[in-house]
Amino acid sequence: MASPPRSAMDEDEVSDVISTNVLAWLVCSAVSILANTWGILSVSAKQKKWKPLEFLICTLAGTHILNMAIPITMFCVITLRRQHSSYQWNEGLCKVFVSTFYTLTLVTCFSVTSLSYHRMWMVRWPVNYRLSNTKKQAVHTVMGIWMVSFILSTLPAVGWHDTIDRFYARDCRFIVTEIGLGFGVCFLLLISGSVAMGIICIGIALFQTFSIHAGHKADKNKFNVPTIVVEDAQGKRRSSIDGSEPLKTSLQITYLISGIVFIYDFLTGFPILVVSFASLKYDRSYSWMVLCVLWCSIAQSILLPLFLWACDRYRADVRMVWEKCVAIMSNDDVDEENSQDGGIHADLIYDRPYDYSSAADIMTVDRIAKYEFSTLEMGVPQGYPLQLQEDKMQYLQVYFQ
Repeated sequence: MASPPRSAMDEDEVSDVISTNVLAWLVCSAVSILANTWGILSVSAKQKKWKPLEFLICTLAGTHILNMAIPITMFCVITLRRQHSSYQWNEGLCKVFVSTFYTLTLVTCFSVTSLSYHRMWMVRWPVNYRLSNTKKQAVHTVMGIWMVSFILSTLPAVGWHDTIDRFYARDCRFIVTEIGLGFGVCFLLLISGSVAMGIICIGIALFQTFSIHAGHKADKNKFNVPTIVVEDAQGKRRSSIDGSEPLKTSLQITYLISGIVFIYDFLTGFPILVVSFASLKYDRSYSWMVLCVLWCSIAQSILLPLFLWACDRYRADVRMVWEKCVAIMSNDDVDEENSQDGGIHADLIYDRPYDYSSAADIMTVDRIAKYEFSTLEMGVPQGYPLQLQEDKMQYLQVYFQ
């Protein structure tokens, strides 16, 4: 059954409500762009060696910048022009706005889930995380996120929409029920699944962190992960992978990712789910739905830089950020750690993974004791001495042919 057409009074009511908030949205968008840009520079300035988690955090901040700069700013500027002239939305502008807004909304949701997954992986299986090419996997994850989000969000612009009353026919109505049932159901499934997975992953990470924290007090050496060093046949050190995170650093990062996940879930994920479900149920959109979606998107983009500033690991002063900008402009941003031991980056050694199934090419030599990596994942290394220095290392001797 087709939905009844929206009356002129309803459209005037929605327009009046939006007009009272448009200036606030524009100001908040500008603040969010500046704050997220500062957050990216702060993370870059504080970290000499980029890790997957920092890459994903900066990707999330960059997504917020794009969301505020393109769809939100476009919506505000066009709304202001309509108030002072006869300018109106047209089909092309409305399609661009809807496609970019939902693309960046899905990218934000999936990026938060990816952050929680990486943190759970790091805390729950630390040795496997360090031996895996996590940086390359993070890059592939971001590429997949953008591809899936762009494809789904572009479909309404090319024809997957309500053929009876199109969302760009009068004004530009972007609530999912105005676009179409198929898009709305797919959007709901993706958002709900991503939110649920993010909560599960960060819950496991928090539980594991608290367990390790309690165990660390009982036995300081029980949860240490050795530093893994890669050597060639001549005994020359080629690369190394850090061992256990300091307890303070581990807690800071876990709390930061937990805060990001819960901010997104309660300020964007759940509200958008409620709005989308209600709009599909009642087969129409209301003014409070538009306000909820836009304000929630702006609020969570402003809060991300605040959480980064609250974390000492990523908080940088003006001098550090300025030096980072100068280094980027002069192309002199060279990581000192990358130039040691033959100049091979610690992560590049795994860009082309070795064939670990070949016993003739790779031999593992443990200078401390022989134990399985699988037992390290359990947190209880077998044969590990009780009195152990923290600077001990796990050596991988690699024969290059």
